[in-house]
Amino acid sequence: MQNVNLYVRETAASAGPTRRQMWGLAAAVLAACALHAAVTVFQMWQGADRLRQAEQAALLAEQQLAEQRAAFREPVLDAQLPRDLAEQQVANQQLQRTLDYLKMLSAQQSAGFVAPLQALSERHPPDGLWLNRIELLNGGEALRLQGYVQDQELLPLYLHSLGQSEVFRGREFARFDVRRNPEGLLTFTLSSTGESADE
Repeated sequence: MQNVNLYVRETAASAGPTRRQMWGLAAAVLAACALHAAVTVFQMWQGADRLRQAEQAALLAEQQLAEQRAAFREPVLDAQLPRDLAEQQVANQQLQRTLDYLKMLSAQQSAGFVAPLQALSERHPPDGLWLNRIELLNGGEALRLQGYVQDQELLPLYLHSLGQSEVFRGREFARFDVRRNPEGLLTFTLSSTGESADE
């Protein structure tokens, strides 16, 4: 009869990493910590350098501000300036009034000369009467006409025609002279003033 041994010695199963694995893991952790520490130190160095540059810039700005404050002088108003300004404004106003007055005179003279001359042109007879002198004074207020007429009956018609014009309507003439010259023509002078036409 043969004996069979059914007892088998069992070896304990490995439940964790091996020692080699543990050392490798520890080395990896140490390497990561060292890398992180190196990065942190580098960043701190960069931060310290930027802080140093910022402090230098701030110090320089403070120095420049102090220099500008030391060089600054408070502006002082010239006591004569307001008086000069007031005098200049008065002078400008006087010049403006003078300019306005000259413009008014120019407009009056333009209107005073153009309208009577246009009326004389429109009311002039086609023939038999000539004007050889026209005087307009005081912007057209004073008028003196000298001329020749062939027929003495034409002169009243001419004066009546002038009286129909808007410019000469209601105008009174202080002097009216009619004479016959050696050539047989009638010379006339019509003046709104009492001054003599003879020179």
